[in-house]
Amino acid sequence: MPFHPDAPARIAAKVESGDLPLDLPRRMWAGRGSGKSCNGCGEVIDPSQVEYEFEAADGHTVRLHLGCASLLEAERRRRAGPT
Repeated sequence: MPFHPDAPARIAAKVESGDLPLDLPRRMWAGRGSGKSCNGCGEVIDPSQVEYEFEAADGHTVRLHLGCASLLEAERRRRAGPT
C-alpha cells in the first residue's frame, strides 16, 4: 500500500519539531503491523502491512510503515547533505 500523500510533509514537520529522531537507530525490527499508529504519517499500521519499530535515543518506541521508514531515511540523508 502506498503511503499517505501528505506523509513526506508530515515526516519533515515531525523531524523539524523533534517528534521524530534523525539519529540512526542501533537496531530496528520489522514485522506485521500491530494496529498502532505510525509515528510518521499518523495512520494505523494494520496487520496486513509491514511495521518497522526501533527505540529512539530518548527511550521511546518509534513505529513506522515501510514507506514512512524510507521517507524518514530520505529526510535524514537530505538534512545530512552531500557525503
